[in-house]
Amino acid sequence: MFRPTYPIRTARLTLRPVTLDDLDDVYAYQRRADVVRWMLDAEPRTREQSRASVLAMAGEDALRAEGDCLVR
Repeated sequence: MFRPTYPIRTARLTLRPVTLDDLDDVYAYQRRADVVRWMLDAEPRTREQSRASVLAMAGEDALRAEGDCLVR
């Protein structure tokens, strides 16, 4: 398993795990039709759908198995 040490910082960027505190920001882009058209499921999301998305992303903090991804 690969688990990065967070936060990961560069001169211009800080990467850290997603938390439920990010819900407002995630919902702000997931509800926009002009943004989600580039996402896999191309429908704007409700706040509750965005909450489920944030909870799923919050668990993506390590590579545990083939096909896992890190979302930050």
